[in-house]
Amino acid sequence: MKRLIILYFLAFHGNNGFTQPSPFDQQFVDSITTRLSSLTDDTAKVNNLVKLASMHLATNSALTVKYAKEGANIAEKINYPLGRINCLTQSAFFYAINGEWGKATIDINEAIPLCEKYSPEKLIGMYNLMFINAAIKGDNDALKYPLKALHHPSFPSSSFMYKWATYMQLGRGYGYLNQVDSAKYYANLLTDYVEKYSAIIPDLAANSNILFGDLAFKAKNYPEAIKFFLLGSDYISLAKTYQVLHQSDSVIHYALKGLKRGNTAFTPNNIIEASKILFQEYRESNPKEANKYLVIYSDAKDSLYNNNKLKQLEEINFNIQKTEYERQKTETANRNRLALLSLLGILAFFSIVSILLWRNNRFKQKANLKLESTLKELKSTQTQLIQKEKLASLGELTAGIAHEIQNPLNFVNNFSELSVDLVKDLKEEIEKPAQDKAYIGELFDDLSQNQEKINHHGKRASNIVKGMLEHSRSSTGVKELTDINKLADEYLRLSYHGLRAKDKDFNANFSTDFDENIPKIEVIPQDIGRVLLNLINNAFYAVNQRKLLSNDENYTPSVSVTTHYLAPPLGAGGASIIIKVKDNGVGMNEATKAKVFQPFFTTKPTGQGTGLGLSLAYDIVTKGHGGTLEVESTEGVGTTFIITL
Repeated sequence: MKRLIILYFLAFHGNNGFTQPSPFDQQFVDSITTRLSSLTDDTAKVNNLVKLASMHLATNSALTVKYAKEGANIAEKINYPLGRINCLTQSAFFYAINGEWGKATIDINEAIPLCEKYSPEKLIGMYNLMFINAAIKGDNDALKYPLKALHHPSFPSSSFMYKWATYMQLGRGYGYLNQVDSAKYYANLLTDYVEKYSAIIPDLAANSNILFGDLAFKAKNYPEAIKFFLLGSDYISLAKTYQVLHQSDSVIHYALKGLKRGNTAFTPNNIIEASKILFQEYRESNPKEANKYLVIYSDAKDSLYNNNKLKQLEEINFNIQKTEYERQKTETANRNRLALLSLLGILAFFSIVSILLWRNNRFKQKANLKLESTLKELKSTQTQLIQKEKLASLGELTAGIAHEIQNPLNFVNNFSELSVDLVKDLKEEIEKPAQDKAYIGELFDDLSQNQEKINHHGKRASNIVKGMLEHSRSSTGVKELTDINKLADEYLRLSYHGLRAKDKDFNANFSTDFDENIPKIEVIPQDIGRVLLNLINNAFYAVNQRKLLSNDENYTPSVSVTTHYLAPPLGAGGASIIIKVKDNGVGMNEATKAKVFQPFFTTKPTGQGTGLGLSLAYDIVTKGHGGTLEVESTEGVGTTFIITL
């Protein structure tokens, strides 16, 4: 029990779950006790009182209670709940090991609400203290307390001492109930803690050995039990084991050591157990000596279980109930008084409001008329602002369209005028008596070429208009399960061969790196295909431009498309698929990157781009599919477009 005292305070009073117990320090005791009455009532004083109480636990228990109660009162006065918890724990533990169950119960019941509110983790230690109190009392239902500690929400993240103490009490509790398998299960959980921390706290191993000894004793493996009891210095258990083996000398030897420890540590249970064993051993061989230990046994048992204590326990329980009743009665009266005052306050408030409303009622009609007029003006102004915003947006769009469509229209107009002149020349030549057939053929050839150019630039203008309409029109496609890897591969090859068909001299390396774990996802394949085609076309264009502009013979144009499946964190939703289109082309500066997704912005020469491709791609990814489209680029190094779906 002495070891149990130390380990209990290890588990309960540490700032982070455990700390080394404070040894008795006479210099500290003398210094603090002489200044105690002059110290200010603050947290430091409470902590010193806790320390004093702990130091006197094994030497002067009366001072333990004195200092613990004084500290608890100061902690309550200065609103220091953690200090009050520690003080109540000191006194409760002293009462428990000395058989003052009622007083221990009072302090425990007072500490528990404080633990629940200010330090939930300390409830684990409190439940273990309740087990000790109940076990010493002989309560058969004591096991429920370490089970509460085990299932407390703070237990998984609590310190190793809390866990060790809980497993120890569970092992002992199940051992008391002769449920050996359950006891062994929790005893085995102690092994890791003993291996890790016994060098720091040797008593961990001692207490664990006692538990293993108890289990070996129950299994009638007495040599194993003796080994563990010796390691744990459990003299009472050693005496009981040798008693079963009928080795009287060893029984008396260890029973006397246990009795001495019980008297030194003020533990009535140890005194009762040791004196009972000694009485039994001397009963036949030495009746006089047996009678001496019978008297010790009777006195100790009477001290622990006398009628006065049982009556005291009943009185304490009655006082607890009476105090609780008075507290509830006072709280009810206070609530009723507060409710009455609140009601009177509400009535006074509404009376004042009514007077103010009556007073201001004369101005209400004028105010309403003025508000109605202001509201009409606001609505009119709002309508005008919305219209101006629409016109401004339309003006920007119109300017972009006009800029892009002007060049093909100029070509159409110019070649049309030339065609009119050619027709006139052709008509004049045909009407001549002597026709120059070679000249007429040239005119027809020129006229045919003009028509082809008119057709070409007309289609170009038409494409610009179609692009503009697609940009402003919501997609009507239907989403369907799509293999992104297959789609990306298809459009990569489509882009490359399409460019090769237009320009036989074009050549570039391209590669893929697809994540095979990507599942099929619901997208509009035509729209995502359009996005991929646009990004890949741009990538091939960028590497071709760098090749044309660069004098580096070692430069190899290359484009890559990669995919990656980004799984969500455990327990979360929202997996992502990332598609990257990367090139080692000309790259972009910061100014270009800032505008790259704006409608009608393009870095290509006139006639080679409408400036709507990336804008459409951005809208398809972000608005049509709820994803993101980002760009990373370094001028002269390359560009990477990143699609996240």
